[in-house]
Amino acid sequence: MAQVFLGIDYGSRRVGLSHADELGFAFPLPAAVADGAEARFAQIGQEIVRLKVTLLVLGYPLSVEGARTQRCDEVDAFADELTRRFGLPIEKVDEALTSQAADGLGGRKARSVKERQQQVRSGERDSRAAAVLLQDFLNSRGIGS
Repeated sequence: MAQVFLGIDYGSRRVGLSHADELGFAFPLPAAVADGAEARFAQIGQEIVRLKVTLLVLGYPLSVEGARTQRCDEVDAFADELTRRFGLPIEKVDEALTSQAADGLGGRKARSVKERQQQVRSGERDSRAAAVLLQDFLNSRGIGS
């Protein structure tokens, strides 16, 4: 059976999402930005079902030196909840610098403070970061290359 990947860039208010299959190209999906964790989990669940996801790739907030950060506990709790709800395997991958890389990738650069705020609220940057971390994961495994 073909692998189908869902990349996840966790945030307490916005969860960036991306998708890839065995062809090895990651691309952003609409972020889970609903008010409340339940609604965000529901959106993640809808994407898992719609895409027939087989593996979750979760960004893990290690420091630039590779050490655990304070946010790792929060992401670990999120990963535990993903496992409880969806029962899929999870690969945690170092997400260091993915948001910065996402800024240089796709999407239109905000021309005003208001436009930048809208991009942040929409989760567009978070989903681009999820695509970067998923693509890094795929490349490191030789998938699609």
